[in-house]
Amino acid sequence: MSSNAERIIQIVTPLSDIVELLVLGCSIDDANIYSQTLRNSGMAVHLSTAYTPDELDTLMQSLDADVVLVNTDAEEIDFTTAIRQIREISPLASFILLSDNPEEELFFAAETRAQDIIERNDHAHLIYVVNREQQNMITKKKLLAVTQELKETKQRYETLTETARDAIAYIHQGMHVYANPAYVSLFGFSSADELEGLPFMDLIASDDRLKFKPVLHKLDEEHTAEQLDISCVTNEGKNLSVTMDFAPSTIDGEDCTQVIIRSQTSDMDIENRLAELANYDTDTGLYNRKYFNENLEKHFAEASGSDQRLSMILLNVSNFPDIKTDFSLEASETVLKDVTRILNETTYDTDLVARFGEHEFAILCTPGTDAESLASRLEHALREHNFAEGETDIPLKFVFGISHSDAPPAKSATDLISHAVKAWKQALASGTGIVSFDKDGQQITDQNRGNENVVQQIDQALANDRFHLVFQPVVSLHGNSREDYAVFVRMLDDQDQPLLPEQFIDDAIRSERMAEIDRWVIRNAIREVASHRADGHKLNFMITLSAAGIEDDSLLLWICDCLREFKAKGAWLAFAVAHNDVIAHLEKMEQLAEGLRKINCRITLTHFPFEQEAVNVVRHLNSDMVCFTPEISGRLSQDKEQQQLLQDYNDQLHKEKVKTIVTHIEEAAQLTLLWNVGVDFIQGNFIQTPVDTIIYDAEL
Repeated sequence: MSSNAERIIQIVTPLSDIVELLVLGCSIDDANIYSQTLRNSGMAVHLSTAYTPDELDTLMQSLDADVVLVNTDAEEIDFTTAIRQIREISPLASFILLSDNPEEELFFAAETRAQDIIERNDHAHLIYVVNREQQNMITKKKLLAVTQELKETKQRYETLTETARDAIAYIHQGMHVYANPAYVSLFGFSSADELEGLPFMDLIASDDRLKFKPVLHKLDEEHTAEQLDISCVTNEGKNLSVTMDFAPSTIDGEDCTQVIIRSQTSDMDIENRLAELANYDTDTGLYNRKYFNENLEKHFAEASGSDQRLSMILLNVSNFPDIKTDFSLEASETVLKDVTRILNETTYDTDLVARFGEHEFAILCTPGTDAESLASRLEHALREHNFAEGETDIPLKFVFGISHSDAPPAKSATDLISHAVKAWKQALASGTGIVSFDKDGQQITDQNRGNENVVQQIDQALANDRFHLVFQPVVSLHGNSREDYAVFVRMLDDQDQPLLPEQFIDDAIRSERMAEIDRWVIRNAIREVASHRADGHKLNFMITLSAAGIEDDSLLLWICDCLREFKAKGAWLAFAVAHNDVIAHLEKMEQLAEGLRKINCRITLTHFPFEQEAVNVVRHLNSDMVCFTPEISGRLSQDKEQQQLLQDYNDQLHKEKVKTIVTHIEEAAQLTLLWNVGVDFIQGNFIQTPVDTIIYDAEL
């Protein structure tokens, strides 16, 4: 890249959004050069290309473009028509014209309202213009979002005003210009039209008019005043003691005063009722989490001072998030109502039932309730109930976690909740419907100890930095010169000999050390890639993330801290997650993937099986890359069926704009086959075994 381009890269503002780039009229090689140039500048780019009208028509079916590069020197596409069609689908898209002689295309640029025209090989200018236009795009989107939010806020405000219990009116120059239904009703009018244009002073009782005149004068000048207790008169002539609050406002651009009037004869029962309603979940009518936690704290304190046993059941509808996606919002509401009804019918009146989360329900059992027996009855009732939307059955998965205050002893109410959470997670992982922490949970703890010697080595490695990274190139089969590396971890034993992951990972998982190992790998990988980037090497790392990492709620912020510490960019990293781990922790992975995309990190789905559902997962996560399951590599050369499946799924993933990787390449014969299939990248010991130091030349 030219020195001008490098200087531009240093000064452009890093983008937080992905650039959806469409290149028209350029060869795939040229398009890749433009895309790579932008990526090298720190932008996250999704590339689409069209060289012929047919290719453009195909793209139009799912087009989402931010920046469109148009090679005006090409003649295959009618660009005037194409630009008009693209604007209809992506009205915010920016059009940048490319030409060997930009001055000759100025009239065309003006005619098509293009944002800029540049010389085709001026990469520095390209980086500058695309960065500028994408910043403009981000600003436009924010403006549209703010405009829409303002519109919705105004609508909500109007709705709230119309339905408010408080009497609200707007006064301009001493006259009513608006009154809500509560105001109309309070003063005994039949409609707001009777109040419009009525002097506000007419509603003040005659004995208090002298008292109110200074207030009215102040309202005319400042549109606000101190809260005022005063007597008013209704349309029927009855006196009414009220409290008035004043605030400046506007209607149709005119300054006015908002008046909120509250009757001093407010019914205290209404206030008590509102306070009571604050303890309930509005969707189910059950107690809410706040009320449950408050009562749990109180009952736990009472149980701690006696020999009483406190029990808690946590019911999780594990596939509830899929109901909204696979069925409808109405179906999810129906499920909530049905589950609520079954809970109310099956539990005892003395038990406290609450909605604990979006798809979690908590039951605080009194000392006389057998929690295991109650959970079994609930499971049976839920299993026997027909959850359906119309004539379509809704398949639901229920798991129960049970905890007790005495086995093992819970030190606090928070411990009791934590034990129940661990129990239902174990139920979900094992496929068991019900798990009690006091029974199965202790067994789990024993199992989680794993090999004590290995676990001790893991702890020592974490404490004394006795892990180290190795790197294996991920090589393009189609001439992409970008240097990508998969990052792996090794652990040093007592004799400083490296242990392979299969020698310690299972014990790390069972002993719940994987989240810490993930953090060690991520931090050191970021430090390594930042060091190479500082030396001028354009490397990118693919870092494997475990199921424990997916479940780590604070991992995203920690990654951001590491990026800041080593002055690295998220665009240099791809996080690889296994398909099965994603399925088991889909909700957490969705949240993590959304956060990673915001910092320009890429998402890679590994161990991709030849299943259509896996394509849906890729689409759902908006994955950038896919690693096919390693098992296919050894069978490809002889298995025609595997070859066809690879071809089919590779084509599907390319239609989703997802790059594909085949790993565990061990022989040269596999390369030709994979090249013919159209696989994007390969990785394996035939290319290079994992090494401690990156010395790989990316050219095949």
